[in-house]
Amino acid sequence: MTGPRALLADLTAWAVETPWCDWLELAGSMARGADDGASDIDAGLGVEPADDDGQDAVAGLVARRDAVLAAVLRLAPVADSLVQPFGPRADHLVVQYTDGRQLSLVVMPAADRPGLPPGSRAVLDRSGRLSREHRPASWAATPEQLREHAFLAWWAVRDARKHAARGSGWRAAEALHEARTHAWVLLAERAGLAYPTHGVVAVQNAGVPVPDGWEATLPAGTGPAALDRATRASAGLLAPLTAPHGVDGLAALVRAELAAG
Repeated sequence: MTGPRALLADLTAWAVETPWCDWLELAGSMARGADDGASDIDAGLGVEPADDDGQDAVAGLVARRDAVLAAVLRLAPVADSLVQPFGPRADHLVVQYTDGRQLSLVVMPAADRPGLPPGSRAVLDRSGRLSREHRPASWAATPEQLREHAFLAWWAVRDARKHAARGSGWRAAEALHEARTHAWVLLAERAGLAYPTHGVVAVQNAGVPVPDGWEATLPAGTGPAALDRATRASAGLLAPLTAPHGVDGLAALVRAELAAG
């Protein structure tokens, strides 16, 4: 076994041998069996906080996180790593190994996971916490979230027009990217996909065809003509996606401004 699968095997072996590791959950392409040699490992690890040495709960969790980080840094030669807060009681360990393999591991208290999210796979489950299905809040988007994405998409298109008119081509191009990022979420929701707020990841993982016209939202450059074409294309693709989400006033304003030239 080589590549990411070998790294996963090493991580699993360490977790199995470490009594305070209660569960190990695999997500992403590897959980779906769609991985290749370039896939990263998306995983979660539930730990029992260290409480046998007089530490408080927070310090106990930090001690476990540091022990996990030290362990994954020993799995293979490391180019670099990063620790990111991931909610109030979890941390995201991101490790880039020198051989190109990548690990994305969320470490949290074992009891904070009430079950296994759809699409994930239990690799280790000592206490049976992952034996039942649990749909996290991100499984579906709320109407409020969808309206926010619709609103911000139109806001970004208007920003693109404004920045292009000011001669700030790169800011305009970035605004178009932001509009498209929100549009992916709305497309994922319209297609009935799980985790629609993952946007383009959800769409492409599900193999949903990208509607005609989306490539036209990519500006060919940062000049006024290219930005104008991409901005108008972005408005065109947003119109049907945002129609159900109650942003008609903003959409009408942006379309009117574009029509005015």
